Amino acid sequence: MHPSDRPSRHTAALPRRGWAASLPRRGWAASLVLVLALLATVVVPDPAVAAVPTWQAVVAARDDETATEKALAVIRTALDDASARADAARASADEAGRVLGDAQAAVDEATARHEHLETRRAEARETADSARRVVGQAAALMARPGSGGMVGDLLSAGDGARDVLRGLSLSSKLGENVGRLRERAQASDSLATSLAEQAAVALAERDRLADDAQAALDEAAAASVTSEADLAAVDDERATLAAQAALLEDDRLTLEQAYAQARAAAAAAAAAAARPAPVAGGGTGTGTGPIAPGTGGPGPGVTVPDPGTGWVTAIRSYSSYQAYGYRIHPITGEYALHAGADFGASCGTPIYAVSAGRVSYAGPSSGYGNLIVVDHGGGVSSAYAHMERSGVHVSVGQQVEAGQNIAGVGTSGGSTGCHLHLEVRRGGVATDPVAFLATKGVR
Repeated sequence: MHPSDRPSRHTAALPRRGWAASLPRRGWAASLVLVLALLATVVVPDPAVAAVPTWQAVVAARDDETATEKALAVIRTALDDASARADAARASADEAGRVLGDAQAAVDEATARHEHLETRRAEARETADSARRVVGQAAALMARPGSGGMVGDLLSAGDGARDVLRGLSLSSKLGENVGRLRERAQASDSLATSLAEQAAVALAERDRLADDAQAALDEAAAASVTSEADLAAVDDERATLAAQAALLEDDRLTLEQAYAQARAAAAAAAAAAARPAPVAGGGTGTGTGPIAPGTGGPGPGVTVPDPGTGWVTAIRSYSSYQAYGYRIHPITGEYALHAGADFGASCGTPIYAVSAGRVSYAGPSSGYGNLIVVDHGGGVSSAYAHMERSGVHVSVGQQVEAGQNIAGVGTSGGSTGCHLHLEVRRGGVATDPVAFLATKGVR
């Protein structure tokens, strides 16, 4: 409730037993009827949402012990209801964020499958091509006048032939070896064709999952906005209820004093809830040594963010670095694609937007912990993960500039210590963020 909607300071400060004496004698009965009517609306809560008492009813209830107890009971019920609605709002946002994290993970797994199939297809195609080259060389040698048709003649024809024939029996006739090579070429051709078809299917699946991930991102962003609005409304309601309870429990308080006390208590509780959690595994979170996943090396060079350059580094200093690529996951132990780059640093170390854009998501997201996604346009987005709630400095829909401090390093979600997990995606598909930024002049 806005302070202008509250009773005056004078009215709120009336003694518990003396408020009726200040009323004109002729209007006392009518006023009592009005107060009782107001109180009746207080003690009969809505079946779906517990009613919030009016300030007039609370002030009136101070004069009667029974009315005070009834009003306090209603306030406690309303507080429980508000807490339940706050929990439901958070749970809804958390679930949407979990779906987003799972959708991104599915895209990364599909990307890994496609890359694996493409690698095998290229290897099979190279084997087929090498075998055909050797067969052609063998045919030329056999057609050469005076050729002894010996394997040694073929081996002297070049490194390609030597590599392909390695492992074949050198005591065999050249014709037998050529026959094997033809069979190898045909088998490799068939394998390459099959793998190409599988890769095409995997690519289509990856693109479909990328579309699903974008839809999950949009839904998570909407859920985050709704949750923030709901939580803000609940916080206001709880502060009002707490002030009303304080007013009933201590008749020496004015309405303004009770409201100020409730607001201060709510702010203190919010600050306590926002403090970073202890570092997983008992670490200190200093960012030194092997706290963050990484090689321990210096990693790529960093530059001071300059909003005029268009693209900048996401973090100015760090103690460890692990690159994009395949790795053994430090928590699950699985060999999988690491879809970003990790920069180990002390919790709270500033994180900067790598380029200007619009915040398309800011909130919890499964293994990412808390996640920020910035849409830079043209299908390119950057993502920053593992911050604490208090370390997220932006909100959905906000415009940010290159080099703007958008977050602080944390260790939430699937994290073994304080670090920034940075991703860059094109069309929803992850790419090496350090290599991408290098193409933008960030070294």
